[in-house]
Amino acid sequence: MTNTNDFRKYSYGSDTSYLIESFSYSRASHAPKLRPQEDEGLKVRKGGKMKSKSQLRAEQKAAFKKAVVVAGVAVISLLMIAFSLHSFAEKNELTRQIQKTQTSIANANSEYISLQSQLDALVSISTIDKYAVEELKMTKVKSNQIRYISVDEFKTRTQPESSKQAEKTNSNKTNN
Repeated sequence: MTNTNDFRKYSYGSDTSYLIESFSYSRASHAPKLRPQEDEGLKVRKGGKMKSKSQLRAEQKAAFKKAVVVAGVAVISLLMIAFSLHSFAEKNELTRQIQKTQTSIANANSEYISLQSQLDALVSISTIDKYAVEELKMTKVKSNQIRYISVDEFKTRTQPESSKQAEKTNSNKTNN
């Protein structure tokens, strides 16, 4: 068995009696009920003591000190945020420069490898032999063309006459 009171909590939003009642308070010809308003002007303290000028000045100084502290903390916080943002921007710029430099180094290394391989190809023995035979009209050395000379004979052939005379005088002194 179902009681009508069981569904009452679900019918408040769409029940017309509640809508009519709210309409009558807001749009009816009779004046709405007034709530008691609190006076937002001066408030009377319990105890009724008035503060002296020195006490008021001391409170003003304390309030000013608190305002200065709050402003100082705000300024320091803003400076820290600005410094953090600046350091992040600087870090990003340096990272970009490092990547650019690393790319340049990689390109230079690849160019070096390419030039080194070209140089190796140009300096190979077969290339030199081919150039000597075709361009310079040279021939390979035959065994009967090889001639051996001693070191003393080489020195005598290459030294000028003045050094030969100095050498003779030195050898004469050593012989005596």
